[in-house]
Amino acid sequence: MSELFTMPEIQLPDFADRFYSVADYGAIGNGLRLNTASFARAIDTCAQAGGGTVRIPAGIWLTGAIRLRSNVNLHVEAGALVLFSPDFNDYPLIQSSYEGRDVVRCMSPLYGEKLENIAITGQGVFDGSGDSWRPVKKMKLTAVQWKRLVTSGGVVEENSDIWWPTRSAMEG
Repeated sequence: MSELFTMPEIQLPDFADRFYSVADYGAIGNGLRLNTASFARAIDTCAQAGGGTVRIPAGIWLTGAIRLRSNVNLHVEAGALVLFSPDFNDYPLIQSSYEGRDVVRCMSPLYGEKLENIAITGQGVFDGSGDSWRPVKKMKLTAVQWKRLVTSGGVVEENSDIWWPTRSAMEG
């Protein structure tokens, strides 16, 4: 008979009663303005003050990577759409691990490392703009769809029928 493993009690995050709106740091929720720097300023200010809640109000908030920090609750209010940029340049390259190998990769849209006491809350929505990142196999499209995709930009992998959004994405 095996011994039972006792799970430690899960501790819910606990945040200071301080609130920071990304709009107060210059973010504009019109879906057109890139707000990466404004999001970073709000999150950094909150973390440096000892933590609290960073609010993303209703609107369409275009941004690159969001670097999370310890003791910060990222609260996405109802009616807020965080739209991640489809531009690879909005995601810094970082040292990472992929399938057990050390690699250099783009920072994830939501990124954090060695963090404590964090949360993402609210009723808002995150849209990762996945169509801008993923490769597409020709066999999965009609001839008309494939032609439209190829003429939209990107590159087709040599000796295969796989379309990539950029050459750098194809080359990893």
